[in-house]
Amino acid sequence: MKAQPVFHMPAPTATADAYQVAKSLGKLLFDTPEFQVYLKALKEINNDNDVQRLSVNIREHETALKWDKGNRLEHQTALTILEAELEALPTIQTYRQAEKAAAQLFHAVDEVISQAAGIPFASTAKRSGCGCGS
Repeated sequence: MKAQPVFHMPAPTATADAYQVAKSLGKLLFDTPEFQVYLKALKEINNDNDVQRLSVNIREHETALKWDKGNRLEHQTALTILEAELEALPTIQTYRQAEKAAAQLFHAVDEVISQAAGIPFASTAKRSGCGCGS
């Protein structure tokens, strides 16, 4: 099992602004190898012609299904095949690995912050979805 990253953040004091600490954490996370590999993989899939072609075809079938156009079974079958082709591409496999590593890092950081704050930090920071403006 990979060792948990150790983050050395200054303790908030009367003079240490929480926003500055958060910006520092953001910069530290941005500079991690996990996030840099993720960004590189993201750029590669955005520039991969096979990924773009398959993505367009997938969206066409999803749209047809959404609007009930054509043969539903044919669209669902085509989607399954196209999604499997997409996931089999080396650039997508690399992206998925990088995405997983970055997510593990972010979850570990969230756990540290949550323990320090005494609340589930990331889930508390999400919008509630209640439509009440929060």
